[in-house]
Formats: sequence, structure tokens, C-alpha cells
Amino acid sequence: MEQPSALHVNEAAFTARRMIAEATRRGYVWHYLPKAAPAQEWRGLTGRARRALIGAGWVARLRLLARRHDIVHVHSASTVAHAKLGAPRYVLHCHGTDVRTAQYDPARGEGIRAALRAAEAVFFSTPDLAEHVLPHRADATYLPVPVDVANVPRWTPLDGTPRVVFASRWTADKNTDIQLRTAAALVEAMDGRAEVVGLDWGPHAADAAAAGVRLLPRRDHPAYLELLAGAHVVVGQAAGILAVSEVEALAAGAPMVVPVELPLYADTPPPVHGGSVEDVVAATEALLDGSQTHEPEKVRRWVQDNYGVEHAVDTVAAVHRDVVAARR
Repeated sequence: MEQPSALHVNEAAFTARRMIAEATRRGYVWHYLPKAAPAQEWRGLTGRARRALIGAGWVARLRLLARRHDIVHVHSASTVAHAKLGAPRYVLHCHGTDVRTAQYDPARGEGIRAALRAAEAVFFSTPDLAEHVLPHRADATYLPVPVDVANVPRWTPLDGTPRVVFASRWTADKNTDIQLRTAAALVEAMDGRAEVVGLDWGPHAADAAAAGVRLLPRRDHPAYLELLAGAHVVVGQAAGILAVSEVEALAAGAPMVVPVELPLYADTPPPVHGGSVEDVVAATEALLDGSQTHEPEKVRRWVQDNYGVEHAVDTVAAVHRDVVAARR
């Protein structure tokens, strides 16, 4: 069977673009349609009228493009409310807050659950989403966030004062309480021997600064990857999962510490250190003084084996073929 053509609608964590690039290298016909407009407030009659006009134009374009593709692959269940107006038949890709948070919002929840039930197939991108997706779609497929490992800069710690970098934004979904406790403990333990830095991003960034973290401005994605690759140690989020930031840091081959256990990855344990705030401090000190060995190429191989974009495209392409075959 020839590989079905696919239109990817919306984006999350560069998933669509990375998969499309790999699919295009294989000769597949996969295209991308961004959402109608960036998230914003549409105030007053003029704003609402403009939103309606932009939305109507986007739906019309989606309807036209959907007819030219075998599969419409929608990223985020929150997008379906608008996308189904132009593409009532779709594959759904869940990425996080859409099913972890939005489906429990009284105003949006039923729409999210209906989107799950009506999809021709469903993917979800982190293992913690299983409990939010599988009750509605027992046939959903876990598809780890894809990373193009070859295009992530290799770990090259910066010269000078060692740098410990918090990879995530300072938001509640990253388990801010533990993140801030970790930050304070690291600042105290480093005592000037290493700088502890993070991004000036999220409602709790000021709390991180108060704990002694030096905040750096947000930056574009290539510069962010350079930040991770230049760290002596990267601190992963405390929510019990590896999001794209953590996976990209590991793809660089950087040493990573995480202040919580990661039981969701028991089958394929990630090459990280820690498990508690105290363990993170001890592991960071050991990595910096060289008493803890680090093998960056082994870390990169783990990412390639578990998160490589090639595996993601293999999985998605197979599901697309199954979906088209089931229509006949």
C-alpha cells in the first residue's frame, strides 16, 4: 500500500515539523497547516469580528487542503473544536494540557472527550497522559516526543565557571514547589563554585530569582539548544516526566539530574541522576568534581533509540496506513 498523504494541523513541541522533515526525506507527502492565529485576547466587537473572519478563512483553507490529503493529523485535542469544521475525519495527537487540564474544565471538557472518541486514531506524547487518554480511547498509541538527534548540538561545557542550568519554565505543571526547593539547595551547595541559571519564563520565575537562580532571557530554539549543550549539568523538571526540554538536553549528551523518581520510565530507564532534592545536590557535586563518570555518547544513543524522529515516523506512518485501510 502506498503511504497515505497527510496534513498536519497545528504544532506542539516541534513534533509536526520534525516528523514532516523526516517524512519528506522518505518521499512521503506530508504537509503542515499552522493554527489560524497566535493565542491572544479578542476584545470588543471589533476583536470578535476579526476573530470570526480569521477563523472562517482558516476553516475554508483547511477544508480545501483536507480534500487533497488522505489523512488530517490534528495536534492537540483543543484544536479539534475548530478543525472539525473543515475536517470532520481526523487523527488526533495529544500533547499535554489538552487532555491533562482542558478536559477537566467544565466549559471545554466534553468537547475534548468528544474529540478523543471521534478520532480515527489517537496518539499521546508522554506516559503520564495515559490515564487521561486511555479511558476514552483504549486503542491510543504512546508516541514519545520525537527528536532529530543528529541536529542537536553536542554537549560542550562552556569554559570558565561551571554552569548548572534548569531546563524548564517556572510553572505549576513542572511541580514548582520541588523545582524551587531544588534551586535553593543547589545555590546553597554550589556557594559560588558554579552558577545556577534558568530561563526568565513562567509565573514563578521571580521566586526562582529570589532563591538565587540567575535568570536568562528567553531565546529562540537554536539558542536554547546551545544553552543546554553548554551546561555542565542540566536540571530536569520535577513533574515525573521527560518533556521535550529534558529529551533535547539528553540528545546533546548533557549530564542531567532530576529531583523526583521516574517510575513511568521503568521499562526504559533514562540516563539521569537524582531522585530527590538531596540526591540532585549530591549528583551535581559529583558530576562537577569528576567523581561521577559521564558518557555523553551513551546518553545520545539512548535518546536516538527511544525518541529518534525516525521511529516516530515509522509508527505514525503505519497508523495512517491502518486508518486508510479501515475505511475500505
